[in-house]
Amino acid sequence: MDNLTDAGLLRQYAEGGSETAFRELVDRHVNLVHSAAMRIVNGDLQMARDIAQAVFTDLARKAGALCDLPQKQETLSGWLYTATRFAAMKAVRAEQTRRAREEEAHKMNELTAETAPDWSELRPILDDAMGELAAADREALLLRVFEGKELRAVGEQLGLSEEAARKRIS
Repeated sequence: MDNLTDAGLLRQYAEGGSETAFRELVDRHVNLVHSAAMRIVNGDLQMARDIAQAVFTDLARKAGALCDLPQKQETLSGWLYTATRFAAMKAVRAEQTRRAREEEAHKMNELTAETAPDWSELRPILDDAMGELAAADREALLLRVFEGKELRAVGEQLGLSEEAARKRIS
């Protein structure tokens, strides 16, 4: 198979499903694809491997269409390089987006931790305040806040309208 051109190997794979032909194509071009991916992703080995796998998966899926390209079109090496660039840039953008989201979540967690109440100090105050409420108000609050019931359900259970339950809770 060493004497077959890329186009010949691609046609063998596209028309007959020759795994040997496809393996030969991968062997011929894996260094090109992997090194291009490594440069674009700044040396992230795992990301470059994932990109190379995605590019060769695309090649397998599009082999039939690539066989039908006119001879004046780019070579298989050119197609693989372009596909690698697109896949790598997409992966870099996805990684940047993921990192930005993680940073935002981390900042939000820090803010929440800074503003979160100290429950050891609030527990006795909360229980004292609940004890000072009228029984009907305490029941409404318990149903809404501690049991998570909707206002309509709180009203129904206490024999009130939804609006009356809302007023009692507030």
